[in-house]
Amino acid sequence: MKQNEWYDIIDLSKFIEATRVLVFDTFGKQVNEDNNNISINISDLTPADAEELDSILSQTECLIMAKDYIKKTKRGCKISNKQYMAMIECFNGRMVSNMIHNLVNKGLLETAYDDKLNDFVFWVKEDDNTKE
Repeated sequence: MKQNEWYDIIDLSKFIEATRVLVFDTFGKQVNEDNNNISINISDLTPADAEELDSILSQTECLIMAKDYIKKTKRGCKISNKQYMAMIECFNGRMVSNMIHNLVNKGLLETAYDDKLNDFVFWVKEDDNTKE
């Protein structure tokens, strides 16, 4: 594969959907696992997985993020290898962020800002019943 190879995008909506399904389906899989079982079609996901995908990485959110990586042309859209990999990493980062946000909202994780680290830190919430 060439370093600066470009790909034409025929249907932007389907391209984004396939990419977010790819990111969701490969999340947590080992690099050496059977890569023939990776889905890019939302119809290949179970209804529960499709619902979870929509809740943690929506199509609309991905379309907005994709604007930074996809180049519009007179004939449509295109993306380079390098930009596609960067977009996948962006989608993955947002998905993780949204998952953590959901866990905090459900009260399963605690969060605080650490001035020394200049970042947020997270930990599993202690069960209130275990305190004496």
